[in-house]
Amino acid sequence: MRHPARAASEARILLTLPTLEPEILVVVDGGSASWRLALGRAVERMDPHRTAVLSRLPEVSDLIPEGTHVIWNQGDSLPDVRSVLSLGSFNDLAGQVRPWCRQHDVRFVVAQHGLITPWAPPSADGDHFLAWSEADAAYQSAGRSSVTTEVVGSQMLWEAAKMPTAQMRDGRPVMLGQLHGIELGRASEQCIYTSFCTRFAADYRPHPNEADVLSRAQHVIMRRAGVHFEMSGLPLAELGRPVVSIFSTGTLEAAQRGLPAWVYHPQPPDWIRDFWSRYGLSQFGSAPTAPPVLPDVEPATQVARIMEE
Repeated sequence: MRHPARAASEARILLTLPTLEPEILVVVDGGSASWRLALGRAVERMDPHRTAVLSRLPEVSDLIPEGTHVIWNQGDSLPDVRSVLSLGSFNDLAGQVRPWCRQHDVRFVVAQHGLITPWAPPSADGDHFLAWSEADAAYQSAGRSSVTTEVVGSQMLWEAAKMPTAQMRDGRPVMLGQLHGIELGRASEQCIYTSFCTRFAADYRPHPNEADVLSRAQHVIMRRAGVHFEMSGLPLAELGRPVVSIFSTGTLEAAQRGLPAWVYHPQPPDWIRDFWSRYGLSQFGSAPTAPPVLPDVEPATQVARIMEE
């Protein structure tokens, strides 16, 4: 007998079925901004009559097309589905669908939705990875012939490039916080942020996920050390200030909007140097990061074409 909490959790998994037999299944495990851009925009460009969506988030309208909502059962048959799109089988729902794909010889496509560090979950054997760049494709496949790749570009950067160029309003840098991450130790990051902000008269902008008790305690210590915080909540482009981070996606977004943007670490480990090189990020004190080169075709449109091939 299943645990009641487990059964309740499973009962919230909804399969949204189109008017015709679905040929594409999109698995939505979350509703963050990066998920919306990587999956939601592609769904909008797919044939709504042939695209089914599996999710726990029926209220996220931009990720789920109109259709019939049914409670999903892992034994449900989707005989015409030939391609599945997700952000990777390390996520709950996608992980449940992945064995079904192997069993039925269904192509499992994974869309990149953020910058890749060594801590990013690796692709599984048999995945078809849709990368932001050739460098990301090579990094994620790691030379494995069992993982195929295709470059489509970043929808996030594509949309940033289509927006008006940001106007500089203040020359004081903004340091983007990442205390919540696992890539670097909290203590070392705190030291870097404190040193940079006090030395270069920069303001610290906490990541939205820095709301836990430990992060808040670090904020108190940083303030006592003289660090000023940027808490306006405005988008970086509206803030109109130079942007600095250790390895945040916000650096690339800022560069794409025309703001001076850099990365900084006083003694960067090898993986950070590799990361900076892979994304063309400029170190603080040098020329600002150049806007990333965009593909000829909108990434979401290209993802939709690949899924409908």
